[in-house]
Amino acid sequence: MNTNNDDADFDRVEFDFSRATLVNLPNSPDGFGIVIDGAVGYSLRLTPSNKILGRFTSTREAWPAVLAEVERGTPAKCLVLDWHWANGRTGRVSSGRSLVLTARSGVGLDGASRPMRAAS
Repeated sequence: MNTNNDDADFDRVEFDFSRATLVNLPNSPDGFGIVIDGAVGYSLRLTPSNKILGRFTSTREAWPAVLAEVERGTPAKCLVLDWHWANGRTGRVSSGRSLVLTARSGVGLDGASRPMRAAS
């Protein structure tokens, strides 16, 4: 593969990032929810034991439970939010630090304002 692109017809587009503005901020100060097509419920579980910590009808209901577990001292990497279909199939919505940051944003908080406890 040739990575040298000396082609005279190659157009280089330059963009001045100093004048860019962020336009995709959430419109609602109440936060947001994630919806998985066909999901009838969501559950928060603790790994590696797979203990179910709570069942929810939406991710918006799950965000406070995620944050409460972190406040109680549960390491972020031990938390998993799963979706459930009516036929019994399940899958992962998010887990670990990305789940906690998403939950913070989901309730309208700044995602990076609070440090998370590292697992020991």
